[in-house]
Amino acid sequence: MPSSSQPSGSKTTVTPTMILQARKRLTGVVLITPLEPSPALSEISGASIAVKWESLQRTGVFKLRGAYNKIASLPSETAAKGVLTASTGNHGLAVAYAAKQKGIPASIIVPKGASPLKVGKCEAYGANVIYHGTNYDEAATYSRQLAEETGATLVHAYADPLVIAGQGTIGYEVLERLPEAETFLVPIGGGGLISGIATWVKTVNPQIRVVGIQTTATRAFYENYHAGRLFRVPIESTIADGLAGNTEQINLDIARTFVDDVLLVEESELIDAIQWTLKNEHRILEPAGVVGIAALLQRKIDFHSKERVVIIASGSNIDQSLLSRIC
Repeated sequence: MPSSSQPSGSKTTVTPTMILQARKRLTGVVLITPLEPSPALSEISGASIAVKWESLQRTGVFKLRGAYNKIASLPSETAAKGVLTASTGNHGLAVAYAAKQKGIPASIIVPKGASPLKVGKCEAYGANVIYHGTNYDEAATYSRQLAEETGATLVHAYADPLVIAGQGTIGYEVLERLPEAETFLVPIGGGGLISGIATWVKTVNPQIRVVGIQTTATRAFYENYHAGRLFRVPIESTIADGLAGNTEQINLDIARTFVDDVLLVEESELIDAIQWTLKNEHRILEPAGVVGIAALLQRKIDFHSKERVVIIASGSNIDQSLLSRIC
């Protein structure tokens, strides 16, 4: 359960005002993605389920909100030196797209084995893709080194206040359409998405329940959250590359303040959920984007009758080879 005040020795650096500023920056850049009721999920759960289809966002994932908000905030002389980031794919794609929109160079550091689909899209947006390391953490370490060497601005995937504020605009959009929402189910990798959403919705209505979902293979945030402290957790082989990575103190502090619980689903349950979503909702989701639906289908969460629940379907960038195998 979240604490009633900020954790000792920490200070939240993301505010509702920053989220409102991000919304202004993002106007005309990102899509206001659909928020649609799901009769099928409602029947299964007994709750009143709506899905925020952020999978239909430009670049196919929510990440554009945070990346563009950060890049658009840079002074012109700083932006001219370029931007860089480490990513398993989706955040890099967002940085590449945002940098192209602003007319500045971008370099994306990806671990070996990163999604070919996402890497190819980064290159199509004109970014310089550099392979380094075997996982996100190794790529991130190298990205910090390159930033120091080149003077380019590092756009962190989830631990930057401006990135978090950009992701928080999803919460703004949901409550603008559905102010009576009672529960949010949010995917968690490093924690940028849930940090932003939780900051906004808990400010508007502290009674809203915010639940994060990870997989058993990508359980770093889950372990940190429940232990109440930051430590490194090995990431296992996963089909949910968008959730693969550890977190940082800013995200953990926000979660411990505003997030009510973090739960796990099995990797096999993601496959079932992708198949179910394609059949019943006629939408394709990537493994990282389907964890909320997986949690509901597997009844990991209890709801009261007609509870108004919002599931964030965060991305659709699934490799064709994986999609072919499971569908």
